[in-house]
Amino acid sequence: MEKIIVFGGKGGTGKSSISAATALLLSGLLPNKKILLISFDIAHNISDLFKKKIGNKLTPLTDNLWGIEPDPHIYAEDYTKDLVKKLKTLMEQMPIVGKLPQITDFINTTFTSDSIPLALKNAMFFQKILDAEDANIDSIQFDIIVADFPPTGNMIALFEIPEDQVKVVLKYSLNFYNSIKDPIRKFSTVLRNLIKPFGDHEKRRELGKDIFNMIVDLEERGERITELIHEIGSLRLVTIAEKPSFEEIKRARDLTKKYITLEAIHINMLIPKEYAKTCEF
Repeated sequence: MEKIIVFGGKGGTGKSSISAATALLLSGLLPNKKILLISFDIAHNISDLFKKKIGNKLTPLTDNLWGIEPDPHIYAEDYTKDLVKKLKTLMEQMPIVGKLPQITDFINTTFTSDSIPLALKNAMFFQKILDAEDANIDSIQFDIIVADFPPTGNMIALFEIPEDQVKVVLKYSLNFYNSIKDPIRKFSTVLRNLIKPFGDHEKRRELGKDIFNMIVDLEERGERITELIHEIGSLRLVTIAEKPSFEEIKRARDLTKKYITLEAIHINMLIPKEYAKTCEF
């Protein structure tokens, strides 16, 4: 991958329009490059701009330009589904603890895609795209990604790849498991005979490793993506000629400079005098 071009700024300034126009221009100027246009906005409108249904599947827009409007819930669901399965199995194999109905309820209500912040869901998808692990795009190696990011606040959260709520609760649960394991082992022999013993220790250890590796993989992937964006990322902030919008891009510049290089500012909705009388808008 050669370049990641990110468009951000205040909502309503035309980020999506300029993102789409840039991607289309690049596809014409660089016919030998494969280009991907991604919308991370909550209300996708790439389909409207191109007058073509895009959605969550990679959709060709020109010979060398593709678009996608990802549903971040799907990617979070894939992650939590595997996590919940392993965690339930691990807890069920624990004596006493595995018999407590509130443990299952806790897992079912805590480890869900709904519990993951939207910014993190988008980050998960972005990571899969940049790691070329997404089933929709693994057959295409893109040279340039043009990303239409959400308004400033959520854009910053995407760069930061916020602390994973699932990881926090998972670490708490594993600490809980470790804290009760030894006391239960000290129970009387009679009581131990009444409950499922701590057998099959090897299976629990392997499950624990799988869960731990999921955490480590997510953390390492986040570090890789942060480094990649820092190295080849190009931030383009979009504004209009109004003070609130201009003040927001100044804040965005300050908050993003440690993650990505600001290379351009687009001042939208300014029409040159010679075109003012004939402009259809």
